[in-house]
Amino acid sequence: MRNRKVLFVFLALIVLAMPIWAAGQQEAAGEAEASGEFDWKRYEGQEIHFLANNNPIGQLFQKYSAEFTELTGIEVTISLFAEQQYRQRLQTIMQAKSDEIDLYMSLVSREGDLYDKAGWYQDLYPMLNNSSLTSPDYDFADIGEGIVNASVFSGRLTGVPNNIEGPVLYYRSDILNELGIAPPKSLDELEAAVKKVKAAKPDMVPFASRGLAAAAPYTFSNFLHNMGGDYVGADGKSALSTPEALAAIELYARLQRDYGPPGVINYSYPQLTALNSNGQSVFNFQSSNEFGKIMESGERTKDTEIMALPPGPGGSTPVVIGWQLSISPHSERQELAWYFLQWATSKEMQVKLGLEGLAPPRTSVWESDEYIAWLAEEPVRQQWSEALTVLSQTGSSVLAPQIILQPETRKIIGEAVGSVTLNEATSQQAAQKADQLINVLIERSAAMQ
Repeated sequence: MRNRKVLFVFLALIVLAMPIWAAGQQEAAGEAEASGEFDWKRYEGQEIHFLANNNPIGQLFQKYSAEFTELTGIEVTISLFAEQQYRQRLQTIMQAKSDEIDLYMSLVSREGDLYDKAGWYQDLYPMLNNSSLTSPDYDFADIGEGIVNASVFSGRLTGVPNNIEGPVLYYRSDILNELGIAPPKSLDELEAAVKKVKAAKPDMVPFASRGLAAAAPYTFSNFLHNMGGDYVGADGKSALSTPEALAAIELYARLQRDYGPPGVINYSYPQLTALNSNGQSVFNFQSSNEFGKIMESGERTKDTEIMALPPGPGGSTPVVIGWQLSISPHSERQELAWYFLQWATSKEMQVKLGLEGLAPPRTSVWESDEYIAWLAEEPVRQQWSEALTVLSQTGSSVLAPQIILQPETRKIIGEAVGSVTLNEATSQQAAQKADQLINVLIERSAAMQ
């Protein structure tokens, strides 16, 4: 069981004996190494398959994949699926030990222990440390040690860190100014502001966040932290029935039920982004990763500001996580996949992703003149960057009990909050039911250690 505070992230490495037919390529690589040149064309004419979540990360890799092919001569097929379907597809492939995919995206803060236990990660350290397979310009040390350590299980590197993210509070500053409402400095002030907006702007959505059961813990957890609650108590049992956790459930459900959009119980990031982009929502608590999409029309850059969720009775502990790129242990093209990982997480590519609104895990990108200039072009970009700095410095990646079966607990948590949102149960009833179900999973996880 690993409690992963603050940064997460990922990296995967590969070690399979090269087939006999590749002996000539190895000899050529050795000659290139001796001459001080790295051979990006080593696998020219071959193909790889990347299974990706259809979020901004997967979409941007698809956008730029032609550049990888131009650099390496390797054709890459990127299959994008909505998050739930993506995980189902990955599970099917991995359980079958199929070589259908070569690399994939993994949220190590969510499934790291589970995937590691199942043997779904290929260790990347051998390839990272192989000078014939890793470009001398890669500079792995540029990715922070703390970020990398979150991707290391039992001394094995399970993936390459690709981004830093967490939910942030987007708000219409023009509406707040019109109504004489100051940006909230506490959760109490947030609810008071939302109430005023509803009274004055009945045609707008005062507050919106995730309601879909499997997705809700991403945003609800920040409320839980700030209200002073924890998912697991000192006794090792589920702690959703504590006063602090009950207060968090009630507040989050009340904001969604009384001030959220119709059908909020089915909302995840696509619906929130649409609501945010068209200017309908006044307060929208959602992923920092959606920043680029929300701002692409230009309208929101003029009327929107961004901040971390205000503190509550328990202070401020924002959610911070990140995706990693991992390689399948069942792939027969692991070295080709490693080439893709190097390109995808290189300094050059990370700058491009940063300029598209994805926060990079590389220190050099944040310090680059190009990235600094981009942030300075719009005040909202600076606010986005400052909010991410707060998340990175003070955040937690605890979005559920930190157990092997964590993914199953997240749905239980989301269903508990959703039942209160729909007035199908009181917070006490929902929390007690969730505690019972989660405690069973805690016991099962302990037996799997």
